Amino acid sequence: MNHLVSRLTFLLGCFAMLMVLPGCPVNLNRVPGDTDKLKDPQTGGEYYLYVPSWHNNDQKWPVIVTCQGTEPYDTAWSQIHEWRRLAEQFGILVVAPKLQASDSARTISPEDQIRRQRHDEQVILSTLQRTITSLNGDPNRVFLVGWSGGGYDVYYTGLRHPEIFRAIAVRMGLFDEKFLPDVKNRIDVHQPVFIFLAAEDFPVINTQCRKAHQWLLDQGMKRVTLREIPGAHERKPEVPFRYLKDAMEQYSFVRLNAIKGIGGHPLTVQFYAHVDPKPTAVVWEFGDQKFSNEISPRHRYDKPGLYEVKVTVVTHNTAKTERKILVDLADNQ
Repeated sequence: MNHLVSRLTFLLGCFAMLMVLPGCPVNLNRVPGDTDKLKDPQTGGEYYLYVPSWHNNDQKWPVIVTCQGTEPYDTAWSQIHEWRRLAEQFGILVVAPKLQASDSARTISPEDQIRRQRHDEQVILSTLQRTITSLNGDPNRVFLVGWSGGGYDVYYTGLRHPEIFRAIAVRMGLFDEKFLPDVKNRIDVHQPVFIFLAAEDFPVINTQCRKAHQWLLDQGMKRVTLREIPGAHERKPEVPFRYLKDAMEQYSFVRLNAIKGIGGHPLTVQFYAHVDPKPTAVVWEFGDQKFSNEISPRHRYDKPGLYEVKVTVVTHNTAKTERKILVDLADNQ
């Protein structure tokens, strides 16, 4: 019953705010780049794509995937249009998939909501990969953002895939812990997360923003920022954009890989650390009391087993980022 009341309160509040707030409408100032409506052949999902007018394949381009809020108050089309100015100015590919889980006005069961989030996750990941491949997107600079009801998909997909999304940002977004049953074991505590709320927003949204912040801290996340700004339930894409830009400059993005059986020896592993930007120091801990300061070291274990390998990366401003990877050599003789 509390869940039903909360959703109905939000729906009525949205209607009232649309009638009186100047900040809700989307800025439709035209920009010279291309806005395309596409269909993903793998999932069948529709999405909008903005490509800056000065795009070329001589460089790699950052990618922002933006998750829509509750229809009819927000749509994928609205999202792509509100991000176009920033995308054109700073050179960003923007993807806005049409999603299901953001429809917070519906009174559905947690099982149905999770099913929608899983569907949206597939659409987000597939359209993102297609964009990176076809338009020379930079896999080291991929970000996930969402407004209002889009918070559901950002928390679910973004937290489950820290190896893809360098940072995530939720703008006045909705949150419910029971919609995240399979997220805790996928969390990377060093993934930057930004949540911002507005002083005059709906109380239910501000409450959920604060709950999300506390829940993330309870999971041990170390780079979670909660910020309150003046105003009401307005879009303000420039606020998360500034955070994502700062997070990219302040924290390293680290992706790990391990290849076993190097040189025909079953206990020799080649480790790779893809680090952006270039680190000032790297420390590998192989799980057998041995270490290395190489970025991509080769290591031979003395005996089979399951090893938890950790790498610590230090940036120019002494910020430390840790990543772990499990290497299973239990059956290797």
